Amino acid sequence: QLNGLLMHIIRFVMPLKDHVIKKLLLIYWEIVPKKTPQGKLKQEMILVCDAYRRDLLHPNEFIRGSTLRFLCKLREAELLEPLLPSIQQCLEHRHSYVRRNAVLAVFTIYQNFDQLLPDAPDLIFNFLVAEQDMSCKRNAFMMLVHANQERALDYLHDVMDQVEQFGDILQLVIVELIQRVCRSNPAERGRFLRCVYSLLNASSPAVRYECANTLTTLSSAPTAVKAATSCYIDLVVKEADNSVKLVVLDRLLELQKSSVHTRALQGLTMDILRVLGTPDLEVRRKAVRIVLELVTPRNVDEVVLLLKKEVSKTHASDQLGQAAGDRQLLVRAMHTLGVKFQQVTEVNVPVLMEYIG
Repeated sequence: QLNGLLMHIIRFVMPLKDHVIKKLLLIYWEIVPKKTPQGKLKQEMILVCDAYRRDLLHPNEFIRGSTLRFLCKLREAELLEPLLPSIQQCLEHRHSYVRRNAVLAVFTIYQNFDQLLPDAPDLIFNFLVAEQDMSCKRNAFMMLVHANQERALDYLHDVMDQVEQFGDILQLVIVELIQRVCRSNPAERGRFLRCVYSLLNASSPAVRYECANTLTTLSSAPTAVKAATSCYIDLVVKEADNSVKLVVLDRLLELQKSSVHTRALQGLTMDILRVLGTPDLEVRRKAVRIVLELVTPRNVDEVVLLLKKEVSKTHASDQLGQAAGDRQLLVRAMHTLGVKFQQVTEVNVPVLMEYIG
């Protein structure tokens, strides 16, 4: 049935200028069989190819961008080859929506038919150097990461001092590249440490989290572990979403299993206890679980005093009926520390006796 409609669509629907119709046509061209049973391209598709070319040069940026997105799904080299000059022309369009979709079109064509665009990495590298829009730069850099990693590294080396000013969508791809390079070639780790350190102060929580993860894999030095851990703690304290808090705390639990990381974490025990200011009980419970494994004879007194202060705060919540769970969590933590460290018994016993049962 689709085959029978083909000529009718070409004659009567394709000339229409309505944008909704054009969008529906792209869906139709995506699913319609484009080859004969013998595997040869249908003659009618030459007309369709000419329509693609006209849409790629259309004055409306939505039609250009939609057509470029559609071309990413085409797998017929015979249809794509005549369109290459128009696609490359779209890389210079005034509208960023067209340019970023043109980059994606170049990327997918190079992935599937590199013989059609053998110079695509150089083309996109030059585009990336001149481009100002962050979404376009992100797509271009992502293509280089996957298509020609050396060119991506060349660009990163040239802009290393500007990475902090980039948008978060580009920063995330930069972190992805650093992870890929260091995973395949550990000797390169030192080359990227300065860049990762600078991105620990990024405005995006996602970038900071990924940078902290990367830093813990790049270096086991106490300063690096401390910087990453401080970043995690800051995310837990400042991030509003409880799901994010729990994910970051799970990451701290993973670090805790390593003896190298544990030593650095022990120095930040009191910072982790800042998480007790979070209203969510599950987040507080996980934070207390981490702290109980990190307490040492040197910091146990500080930890117990802070827990005692938190217990006293639960009195204010009694009227709202929210204190029982918090108080039970804190009293059990104090009891655990009292059993483990006898030096705090004098402070613990009065509190435990008050809330016993």
